[in-house]
Amino acid sequence: MGHQWHLSISDDLVKVDAIIKDALRSDRKELQEIYDYVTSSGGKRIRPAMCILAHRACGGSCGDDVLHTAAAFEIIHDATLIHDDINDKSEIRRGRKTIHEKYTVTKAVIMGDLMFAIGFKLMGPADRKIIDMVASTSTTMAESEFIQKEFEHKPIVTEKDYMSIIRGKTAMPILACARTGAFMAGADDDVINEISGFALDVGLAFQIVDDILDITGDRLSMGKTAGMDIAEGKPTLPVIYAISDTVLGPRIKEIFKEKEPSHEHLKEALELIRRTDAVERCRSKANDIVENAIPHLSFLKDSEYKDSLISLARYIVNRDR
Repeated sequence: MGHQWHLSISDDLVKVDAIIKDALRSDRKELQEIYDYVTSSGGKRIRPAMCILAHRACGGSCGDDVLHTAAAFEIIHDATLIHDDINDKSEIRRGRKTIHEKYTVTKAVIMGDLMFAIGFKLMGPADRKIIDMVASTSTTMAESEFIQKEFEHKPIVTEKDYMSIIRGKTAMPILACARTGAFMAGADDDVINEISGFALDVGLAFQIVDDILDITGDRLSMGKTAGMDIAEGKPTLPVIYAISDTVLGPRIKEIFKEKEPSHEHLKEALELIRRTDAVERCRSKANDIVENAIPHLSFLKDSEYKDSLISLARYIVNRDR
């Protein structure tokens, strides 16, 4: 995984991977092939890690119920990615063909639906409050994606609009993971709320950095082609900031409004955005959000798990993929 933040729960994450592989099994050859394709894609495991770290930082012992719940979060997350890739017509995910590109759209839709069902099945024995929260989070994610669709290729989106969208589609699922972990550790409401506030901010910073990497990254490091958000008309924060540039903004706006921008125009837009202060402003905002999130953990006793939560937050804003 690269950074040191995960070392305190490395054994737990190995168990989570085993649970995921065991849950995604089928006697049907092609279905098993797709399951294997999904599980070998090299995801960051941020969501199960947040669940486990929050649980252990609150004094939990991380039993099988917690590990199964953490695994369920990852399976549900992967299901949303499959559906997102179909909606966005994405060809590459984590350096490989997306599921719908490799196995057809029909099979990808079925696979996403199936993985949602498997994820919720893993949570079967969980407290009703957890099930309700995950279901509510899934609804919020879908609603936020719907709102984002309404804004595509429209250069009228404000920073407030953007933060509202990413709160629902990215930050709330990460919050749900941390909140669930703390709840399963028996933490009181004040503790749960504080760790939820931390996770929400980390989720916001995570998406901002993702959007920065769409501008600054390359296919080798990111596992996808740079500029895809612009091609899809997604109103990301770097684009919002860049469009406000008095000199270069008007041309960036013109390209962003194009429904199917050419490769040359995408390349031009990326170059122009990089010439503005948009990336620097986004990086600064993500760092500020994370540093403001860390005090939420002040109520926790010092432990390797608390340290890991802080390290995870700082890794998220400094990553290059």
